[in-house]
Amino acid sequence: MATASLMAQFIHLATDPRVINSPQGSFTAQCVTATPEATLDIDGQLAVASWNIYKQQNSGWQTLLSQLASQNQLLLLQEVKLSDEFEQWQQQSHHQLVMVQAFRQGETSLGVMNLSEVSARQSCGYLTAEPLIQFPKSSLLSYFPLSNGETLLVANLHSINFEYALDSYAQQLQQLLPALQAHKGPIIFGGDLNTWRQARLSMLAQITNTLGLKAVIPVKDTRTTVMGYPIDHLYYRGLTLESARVIDTETSDHHPLLAQFRLVEN
Repeated sequence: MATASLMAQFIHLATDPRVINSPQGSFTAQCVTATPEATLDIDGQLAVASWNIYKQQNSGWQTLLSQLASQNQLLLLQEVKLSDEFEQWQQQSHHQLVMVQAFRQGETSLGVMNLSEVSARQSCGYLTAEPLIQFPKSSLLSYFPLSNGETLLVANLHSINFEYALDSYAQQLQQLLPALQAHKGPIIFGGDLNTWRQARLSMLAQITNTLGLKAVIPVKDTRTTVMGYPIDHLYYRGLTLESARVIDTETSDHHPLLAQFRLVEN
């Protein structure tokens, strides 16, 4: 565990290939904590976006990311490359940042990241090894205070991709199950879930149904698809979904998925 500053928290897990090749193919979770100065929602409203940012390889990502950050209290990002350009953007945006480093390219970290207007009470990072390419995929669980007195659990995943079988894909999801099952409050669960065949969608549906999660499906559903299946998802529980939409863009190979929620009054 390492804390860079009050504005940025990084969860570094072991990425030694000798560990990745272990029979378990997964890593012990590591966590960081903070003291939030406010609740995540604004007057009971909560806007959330999920986006695979494609390592910021395409031009225009700063503009779209700034738009998303200004319109949403919480961003779930995948394939973030913590480049100098990204750090400059983050410093100007003044958003809280927590990132799980999956691996490095040179000295640059890559992984999943939450950007939010307030910090989470706790964030825990997980890694699961891709069975073929020998690189891990990262997941992030974060706990945010809400104005109705509840705690929101947010799960941000970049799922196993390069595997036709379901072993490692299932393992990554099952890593998070104990925390998700133990949580009694509202949940948001999403990210780039790489559901490019029916068997993956069926496994995901089984797990989300067990947890009592509902899918966010925009009326105009232009989410990125592979083999005809949408691969980016948001699920929720204990919140009221008011609207959902997709932003079509060429700044990434994924289109951001946005949802507007209202808190349930206790």
